[in-house]
Amino acid sequence: MISSSLLIIKNQKLEKSNLKIIKDVFFKLDNLDKDDLSNFLIFKEALNWKSVLWNILKKNFDMDDIDEFFFYIDKLGENFQIKDFISQRLYSAHLNYYYGVVIEQTLREIKREDFEKEKNILSNKSFDSLDNEIFIFLYGNSKLNLWKEFALNFRLNTKSYYVPSKIYCNELDNFDYWLSKKRIVNCARELNASLLSRGVQYLKGLGINE
Repeated sequence: MISSSLLIIKNQKLEKSNLKIIKDVFFKLDNLDKDDLSNFLIFKEALNWKSVLWNILKKNFDMDDIDEFFFYIDKLGENFQIKDFISQRLYSAHLNYYYGVVIEQTLREIKREDFEKEKNILSNKSFDSLDNEIFIFLYGNSKLNLWKEFALNFRLNTKSYYVPSKIYCNELDNFDYWLSKKRIVNCARELNASLLSRGVQYLKGLGINE
């Protein structure tokens, strides 16, 4: 559970340009021991820094101020680099998230576009019909079967004895990170390298970098 003790600021307004607060939060996070830090990481390896920061800030500041703060960061574009605000250890965990979650989601979109071109079908009519084809190509099994495997063994970092009928938002990152490891095993090395390169270039085209 995220502790508000990482940032004790009472009755103060969050200034949108106060980027130093990012360094303050993650400096304290980096000083946690390995076991405590793992509570903030996906599979104890990957850091979604925006989610972690948002959850810590919401325990200390007004939601409108937090939304404005993140909007300001987004507007900075390439002038904001998270690596300038966190330690090398946390940046490595951030890269695990970027390649294990962000890129993973991108690869499925790339394969969706590939299949749409091959089959000459429209995107708005193909989402559900192509899902299984994409998952089988990348991970060797259907989305439903993969979700069942994940839910029964890794859901919410513990074993579960039932399979929810849907994937909740707070579990998507965990599921995607787990899927990335499945893909590495399922796909040949050359294919993985090609997919990774395409994923990085696709995101760069959208103005999204590490």
